[in-house]
Amino acid sequence: MPRLLSFAFVLGAFALGTSENVIAGVLPRLSEAFAVPLSDVGLLVTAYAGTAVIAGPVLALLTARMPLRRLTITAIVVYAAGTVLAVCAPTYPLLMAARIVTGALHTPVLVAFMLTALRLAPAEQRGRTVGRITLGLGVATVIGVPIGNALSETLGWQWTFALIAVLVGFTLLIVFAVFPDDRTPRGATGRRSLRVLTRRSVNGGVAMSALAGLGAMTLLTFAVPFLTNTGIREKTVAPLLLVYGAACLAGNVLGGRLADHGLSKALTMTLTGTGLALLVAGLISGSTVGAVAGLALVGLTYFSTFPPLNTWIATHADGVAPDLALAVNSSAFNIGIAAAGWLGGTTLTAGLSAAHLPYLGLGAVISAVVVSILLRSDREAPAARSQPPRLPEHDQPC
Repeated sequence: MPRLLSFAFVLGAFALGTSENVIAGVLPRLSEAFAVPLSDVGLLVTAYAGTAVIAGPVLALLTARMPLRRLTITAIVVYAAGTVLAVCAPTYPLLMAARIVTGALHTPVLVAFMLTALRLAPAEQRGRTVGRITLGLGVATVIGVPIGNALSETLGWQWTFALIAVLVGFTLLIVFAVFPDDRTPRGATGRRSLRVLTRRSVNGGVAMSALAGLGAMTLLTFAVPFLTNTGIREKTVAPLLLVYGAACLAGNVLGGRLADHGLSKALTMTLTGTGLALLVAGLISGSTVGAVAGLALVGLTYFSTFPPLNTWIATHADGVAPDLALAVNSSAFNIGIAAAGWLGGTTLTAGLSAAHLPYLGLGAVISAVVVSILLRSDREAPAARSQPPRLPEHDQPC
């Protein structure tokens, strides 16, 4: 794959990841600017995520016939327009409309990036290729969100969205210049594309994404109270979270390499590692050093699941409807995260110590491991049946 196109995919993922996550830190400034209660402004987060969950699969069905180049450019143009609307929005309803527009195009853009990257990458580098795109999303959380929050505090909230608009604009220019005009059909269209959702391997991949997200994010969503529970002040948490962020990025790179050395084994290894990391994080959470180390370990192992999971689903949906499968997977991932937020928040409100958060998600991750083992068994059983029976040594033909 051309390096410039690969850079565009990473840059675009970084822009979209920043846009999705930065809003939480900007909410107080938006509440002041529009004289809207903080609870109502918080709906901007829900609008983006909720629209992405619903619109992703629907748009995948509606755009299945569009060539990837046209689909990618159109989706980025509309996303850019929505971001510019956010910059210029004079009222809260218009800003809400901008978030709905960008949320709707979030999944189509990322899916188009992944499908194109997988088509252009050599078979032995597919995991690492997908890993670069998910790395862009990870870097957005570690670097993009703090920069966006800093711009909001110093120059105003509009500059946060202006930065995102510039990044999306650069992505569009590169994509327009070097994106290949590949008109090869991606698979079935219309109702026939729904057949992909009857594939056991695809459904298993979607289930693993949701379960892993539920399990790991029950802790990671509440990283701050998990750390402050050890007695450190909230002001000192930010530097410690950089350790966690670096671990997440390293895990993403590791997951891509593991996927290229054996996809099904990589799934089982990374999911098992996530479960073990949650267990260890709970056991060593009594001290600040232990809590930071546990959080980093969960980030490392959980983010290592992203490349193999996405590569697995795209590979097993290939020829039928890989765009729909990846869109459904993205929705399942976000539903898992939402469920994790509810589970963790409910238990903390009920008085459970934050030190016990890792144990809450352990069952979900163990379930994901079981699914990965069952899928491996399904793949290995036909291979074993296809082998001719081995005769006893004295009956071997000459």
